[in-house]
Amino acid sequence: MPKLIDHDARRKDFARAAIAVIGEQGIDNTRLVDVAREAGATTGAITHYFNDKDAVLLAALDHVAQGILYRLKASGDADDLVELAALILPVNEESRREWRVWMSFFGRAVGDPALARINKAYYDEFRDGLAAIIRRQQRKAKLAAHIDPAVTGDAIISILDGFSIRATLEPDEWPAKRQRAQLEAMLRPLLPAPETAHRKSTGGKKNAKA
Repeated sequence: MPKLIDHDARRKDFARAAIAVIGEQGIDNTRLVDVAREAGATTGAITHYFNDKDAVLLAALDHVAQGILYRLKASGDADDLVELAALILPVNEESRREWRVWMSFFGRAVGDPALARINKAYYDEFRDGLAAIIRRQQRKAKLAAHIDPAVTGDAIISILDGFSIRATLEPDEWPAKRQRAQLEAMLRPLLPAPETAHRKSTGGKKNAKA
């Protein structure tokens, strides 16, 4: 009998190989032959699944994005959004490689409207996923009701993007401990618990009367 091939798994194998090569060489220096070598395959095997090099590169980007979305969905009932956000930080070689892939597409998106639309769609999904978690936590009275889920979701993404890019480019300057401390300092004020918000409100009234 002919050998059964899991085509989805094979595509993911090639996407992971592309991530490894892009993370090491940069997107402009990535060739199909390099991806094939990393995957232990031939270029012919790759072109059986992808039309051209750009399709392979987009598969790598999608693999990174889907990994982030999976973490958001798998941790949907997480009690602590800071802990959830910490899962995305570039704290080891694998996660730094994924960040290098993500960053590599930024420059291309500036001059490529189609790629810019793809990036926007991913960011919209990230924001919507975070907003859904925030709303669930508000219903469970774990977060203050006045928090705007969409605005806060975008803020979390902007914070992660901001210093994670630096941490990816300057890994020696940004070890995991420093990244985590920075995340705590920037996210905690955005995510007050209901009682915290209440104490601030009542405290302000008392001070006004005094």
